Amino acid sequence: MLLLLILIIAFALQFFLPWWIVAPVSFGLAAWLGRKGWSSFGAGFLGIGLGWLALSAFIHFRTEGILTNKVIQLFGLPNPVLLLLITTLIGGLVGGLSAWAGYCCRRLIF
Repeated sequence: MLLLLILIIAFALQFFLPWWIVAPVSFGLAAWLGRKGWSSFGAGFLGIGLGWLALSAFIHFRTEGILTNKVIQLFGLPNPVLLLLITTLIGGLVGGLSAWAGYCCRRLIF
């Protein structure tokens, strides 16, 4: 339940707000619905990571790799798949750590 809420709400809000909106969304939802620390981290990691992977893959295929190829040349990466995996990892870590922090704050307060 937490994973789906994080995925849907963060994905929708990213179209209107800055990218970092995923952190407060993960934090707030995990503070509200998180049951355990690791499960909150996992829900945040997978929710944001999968959302970013889907969006970056959509952009890659929609633009026929033009943007992705320019970015991999800029960073000196060997192929676009690695860029998509790095994007997923960064988004997942932001979401997972934010969700874990939200869970820990709720435990600290209550």
